[in-house]
Amino acid sequence: MDFNNAETSRVRVCLIGNSKLSKLVHSLIPEFASIADVIIIDSIFNDALMSARRLVEHDAVDVFVSAGANAFYLQDTLPVPVVALKVLQSDLVNAVLKARQVSRTMLILTHEHQGAWTEFLDYVEGVEIVHRTYQTAEEAKDIFNGIDKGGFGVVIGTSYVCDLAEQADIPYILIYSRDACRQMVRKAIAVAGEYKREGEQRAFGQFLLDQSSVAAIITNRDEQVIGFNRQALQLVNGLVCNKRIDRFLDGRFLQAPNTVAEAILLDDRLCRVDKAAFDMDGKRVGHLYSIKAAPHRSVETGSSAERLISQSLSMAEVKHFLRVYGATPGAVLVRGETGTGKELAARIVHESSSNRDGPFVAVNCAAIPGELFESELFGYADGAFTNSRSGGKSGLLESANNGTFFMDEINSLPMPQQAKLLRVLQEREVRPVGSRRSIALNIKFVAATTHNLIEEVRAGRFREDLYYRLNVFIVSLPPLRERPEDIEPLTRHFITLLGKRYQIDADEASLVSTLIPHFHRYHWPGNVRQLENLLERLLVSSTLYDSIGQFSAHLPTLIPELFEAPVTPLTDSVGGGHLQALEQEEILKVLDQFDGNKTRAAEYLGISQTTLWRRLKQLKPQTGGG
Repeated sequence: MDFNNAETSRVRVCLIGNSKLSKLVHSLIPEFASIADVIIIDSIFNDALMSARRLVEHDAVDVFVSAGANAFYLQDTLPVPVVALKVLQSDLVNAVLKARQVSRTMLILTHEHQGAWTEFLDYVEGVEIVHRTYQTAEEAKDIFNGIDKGGFGVVIGTSYVCDLAEQADIPYILIYSRDACRQMVRKAIAVAGEYKREGEQRAFGQFLLDQSSVAAIITNRDEQVIGFNRQALQLVNGLVCNKRIDRFLDGRFLQAPNTVAEAILLDDRLCRVDKAAFDMDGKRVGHLYSIKAAPHRSVETGSSAERLISQSLSMAEVKHFLRVYGATPGAVLVRGETGTGKELAARIVHESSSNRDGPFVAVNCAAIPGELFESELFGYADGAFTNSRSGGKSGLLESANNGTFFMDEINSLPMPQQAKLLRVLQEREVRPVGSRRSIALNIKFVAATTHNLIEEVRAGRFREDLYYRLNVFIVSLPPLRERPEDIEPLTRHFITLLGKRYQIDADEASLVSTLIPHFHRYHWPGNVRQLENLLERLLVSSTLYDSIGQFSAHLPTLIPELFEAPVTPLTDSVGGGHLQALEQEEILKVLDQFDGNKTRAAEYLGISQTTLWRRLKQLKPQTGGG
């Protein structure tokens, strides 16, 4: 289809304004009879809007023309173009000259958007001029009625202002000219032709979009959205037409005419975006954005023990104790810093217990308000309290029956709730609120904390009897900084896991070799969870770079926390000086990479030159002479 040859020979123009402007435009109709049908409606504001909407609904108009406040009012409310009459400076000059023949004192009352050229009024000699501007018809009327009518002998203004003057029996001069109206109609015809062509383009483009199974968005030459399909609306929140595409998408590709396979995140979902420009008669008319989202996938498979990735002896021991303790009926207390994997540890206990085929119910004790503790954990009977659910509600403990009940952040329970939990652990039964019936419980209890509970007991914040009920079996999860040999297998695991989730075919070997030296120097306050989150950021960001070298060069920007944090000294936690040797080997490797340039080596290592000098002095003497 040739859009540029689309039928635009006749344009339907509608003037909306009051009678004085209408008469001017009506006198011009013969000049445009061969190319335009001009409709004139003598009304303003709400009445004008109702008339305009009827024309739009019946597809009886291509463009509206109007003036003053009326024009700006219609522009804000109508879906088709509205061309405002532009008052020329020559119009004002001529109006002042005509008005001077009537009176040397004059009031000029114009719409605020028509006042930029009125500065020259200060230089007009022999007249006294009061100039006021307005936004709405009501404001114009208030200004006119509020001015001392004896202070001027003639009014210059818009057609509405001239009506006010006529009603007050004051001479007036209409500020509009035939030439300005002629230019307005010419512009309207041009705008309407362009609008019709764009409408045909939009209609055809929308037809093509609707045939596509891929999310697609079309923009015009100004990157405003002019069409999209249902798939795009599902992916891009708040997508609407007539807004710039950069309100919905963000990326380097917005500046390029064509882009292939750009990776962006839409609501934390990785998407591939292709951008193609389309031209007509050698002119750029718009762009097509095609978006393909990575499917949602569940990639966690295997047992919890397999997902608790490690190769350190300390974690092997932890898994062993979790399995052994899980096979017993006693409660298990898991201690560890945030992000060490306490819930995974609790799941290992569950999978090792006789209740392994039952439910695993987890609750964060810090998230339950004290006043809702009983109803949430114990449940409640029908009519237990006002607005309670008809028929009652099962509590979390009943839901966990014949399974495992995991209580995270157990230290955050207030003392009154601790007493109620202690009773459940002692009696192995629960009574819903408002019920006389007790429910026997067969539950494996697991609790977790980031705090030292015995210190909480000494401080009076945790019940001693509850502590000993929970502390039958205790397992401490070591922080990641104490098991650096687990960093690499965890990194490989998360690269694989996240690669599947986001459908990124990453070069695992290159990423690992680039990242591990930096990871080993960091102290990981957020432990494994922080490592996973950081790798998610890095993996997605890696798609933005053309090479591993570019990616590596941008690491200080991508992971500033690793480069800004002080370097953690590597200790001989494995024995035999193995980690110290690894550090020395890495420093020498980086120095060799930068031909001995210590400044660049220190920058790459994320340490100061002073620290690098100190590390070099600490290098063990090489054996074999030299």
